[in-house]
Amino acid sequence: MTSTLLGQGRDPRTTIGTVNSAEFFIALATGGAFLVLGTAVAGETVAGLVLGGVLMAPFAAWLTRHLPARLLLGLVGTVVSSISAFNLLRSLA
Repeated sequence: MTSTLLGQGRDPRTTIGTVNSAEFFIALATGGAFLVLGTAVAGETVAGLVLGGVLMAPFAAWLTRHLPARLLLGLVGTVVSSISAFNLLRSLA
């Protein structure tokens, strides 16, 4: 979502902050649903989702406050491209 909004020319600080806030609540809701519905998901998976959201949201907010917008755009592009390349290589191997 972040790359799509940034590609549309939205402000990087607002976009990253908003997306990270939404991801935190989505991870919390997903983890709660897994626990309530009793699906075959390990507790470590749910804890990882929630803990990842809790830890990364403040870090992302700090980064967006202290880094220039152009550098943020470059970092987001690099991360998205790296993850895509990794998944592509993994699927071909």
